[in-house]
Amino acid sequence: MNVLVALLALAAQSKNPEYDHWSNCKVGSWTKLKAEGDVQGQKVVMDSTHTLLELAAEKAVVERKQKRTVAGKEEPEESEKAPVPSDNDPDPVKIEKEGDEEIEVATKKVKCHWIQGTQGQMKVKMWLSKEIPGGIAKGEMSVPGAVSLTIVATSWEKK
Repeated sequence: MNVLVALLALAAQSKNPEYDHWSNCKVGSWTKLKAEGDVQGQKVVMDSTHTLLELAAEKAVVERKQKRTVAGKEEPEESEKAPVPSDNDPDPVKIEKEGDEEIEVATKKVKCHWIQGTQGQMKVKMWLSKEIPGGIAKGEMSVPGAVSLTIVATSWEKK
């Protein structure tokens, strides 16, 4: 399961919110994210970098490089170039609450729109910012007894 892809699908701005958050950036924009938590009783740490490679009206192409440590064991870095269509959100989140808030991430204060809801069995709360390429400032997700993760943007460059 690509946790970060699922989290990006949270904003309810258009048919594909992930595309919306990349569409206000130029090619070469990037974000580094750190996820920490527990997955089925094992400590997990993920560091990922998302870079915008292409942007057109019908899709964006984002390279996602991810390095994961599970239960203290480092796994090989994974990399994928993923198309992000402008007109399709395949797994939308049922939003139950939302609002606006300024939070601090990576020693910067950013204006965010937060949403809270469910996606299947998963409970999620996300702080999304137009200032950050891809949108994720912070996220919390959990499935009782299975997953508990917190994700935070650690650095970014919006071109």
